[in-house]
Amino acid sequence: MANTHWASLDPARREAFERAINVSGAGSVLVQNFTNRIIQQLSIREFGALGTLDRKPGSGSAAIINRRTASSMAVGSVWVADTDSVTETTGSYAQTSFTYKTLATRGKVTRKMRARGRSYIDILAEEMMQKADDFNESLESCIFVGDTAAEANQFDGLLTLIGNVSGQVVANSSAAAGDSMTLAKLDEAIDAVKGAGNRSDLLIYGSFQGLRKLNAALSANQRFMDSTEISAGFRVRSYDGIPMITTTALPDDLSWSGTALTGLSGEITNPTTALVIVNKRHVYLEELTAMTMMPLARDDSQFEQFDIFWDGATILANTKGASILGGISAG
Repeated sequence: MANTHWASLDPARREAFERAINVSGAGSVLVQNFTNRIIQQLSIREFGALGTLDRKPGSGSAAIINRRTASSMAVGSVWVADTDSVTETTGSYAQTSFTYKTLATRGKVTRKMRARGRSYIDILAEEMMQKADDFNESLESCIFVGDTAAEANQFDGLLTLIGNVSGQVVANSSAAAGDSMTLAKLDEAIDAVKGAGNRSDLLIYGSFQGLRKLNAALSANQRFMDSTEISAGFRVRSYDGIPMITTTALPDDLSWSGTALTGLSGEITNPTTALVIVNKRHVYLEELTAMTMMPLARDDSQFEQFDIFWDGATILANTKGASILGGISAG
């Protein structure tokens, strides 16, 4: 049909048609390309802890917490006859502190680059926004794997804080390589958290792989996850009424001794992951200075700079307020 139509053209019109602009003739000269105005951040980040932990204002140089260890109430000393003397038993008190640490970074763009990109986007504002995402990634990471023994300028994260408390690390497996997740052990880790009876106060943090391991354990036992609503109206999966929160800050290359975490990164031979269960009443962020973005005074015509900073710490107010399920195979 097309050939018939072509043949029906008179010679003058056929010649005009042959002279029509084509791709090889025009090249890229007569094409106006469109650049999408959205700049894609090339990262996969889930800020589960930053999005769900409460934040409380701080003051001074550190968050200071008073703790009480319960007294002994042995049967022979507290149940008395009418003429017996009452035995005195008292609890013991101790004070601990969480020193506020500073996370800070600086961004910079050149004056000329901002001027050249003005018709596309405000480059300084875009860099500020994307730099804030980088900043949050560092803060989220420290909430879990911060270790003052390795880096004095950090605060201790939850894996370190909980790992230092006897009885709050539950072994999913006694093998250094870990094993598939056992729901009975997860229940044991949940029971180890103070206030576990009120599921609305609890959160389960896990990596993508850690929560997949939980999903596999539920499927194997023909149990199913429900969903629940958390802060800002988001709906997430839940286990036994406890929200399951994904964070990319929990590593899948933890070293496991069979009873404790012995390394927070870099394990290649027997990599494991872990789940962290917290009671939000006892675990929170205390901020001396909330995250602040501050443009800097210009002392050079060539550059515009800004700082982002935060002062605070992760607080484990009650040593029984969180637990770890360790020894989950990440292989």
